[in-house]
Amino acid sequence: MRRIISGSIVSYSQYGHLKIPKEVKTKCPMCTKNGRFTLKVNYQANRVGLFSEGICSECKELSSFVIMFTDYLGNTSEQAELYIYDQRHPLQQIENDTVIPDDLIRAYRSAINVQQSKDNSATAVMSKRVLEGVIKHFQSEPKQGNHLAEQLEQLPKHVDFTKPIVTLSQMVKPGSHLNKILELEHELDEDMAELLVDLLGGLMEYLYILPSKMETIHQQMNQRF
Repeated sequence: MRRIISGSIVSYSQYGHLKIPKEVKTKCPMCTKNGRFTLKVNYQANRVGLFSEGICSECKELSSFVIMFTDYLGNTSEQAELYIYDQRHPLQQIENDTVIPDDLIRAYRSAINVQQSKDNSATAVMSKRVLEGVIKHFQSEPKQGNHLAEQLEQLPKHVDFTKPIVTLSQMVKPGSHLNKILELEHELDEDMAELLVDLLGGLMEYLYILPSKMETIHQQMNQRF
């Protein structure tokens, strides 16, 4: 996630009592050129922010944005803050993750390859294989005969989806090194600053990008049928 400074915001629109960015000029995460993006709000993630998308004027590729209403303390800002999500290399990130099983990585890579080859039937087959691979990884013995939807519904029993937030709460508890940095009691060096921004990006992705992206894709698929 990269914060877009107010000087890069070309125009605003009204959202309730708040002004939110409507058009921005910034470096595109897809083509790396400075392009213009007209933002379209797709889905309200929750009270503190909106999920948005915009097409780069240079490469015509779609990028994701998060419009934040509040800061990390929950205080409402007079002006919403804007962040852009860099999603150029998801495959590289997945391939470098040692936790993801090799067979699941191979299935995901195959799904990308057949989709890029315009083999739609093979894309459907490999997509199902990826979903089945995820279930198999977290459920050592998935119940035979259960529909894919039923197996996915069981995932929360095997995966602690609250763990990232619990970990963050432990990191910022009173007296912790990170808490002292946030309260300006300790100086923040360059390496720690990079880690902190990386942490914020992961948090934005977990709380806003993923839920909003799932909702948007769901809506888009429903419109096609």
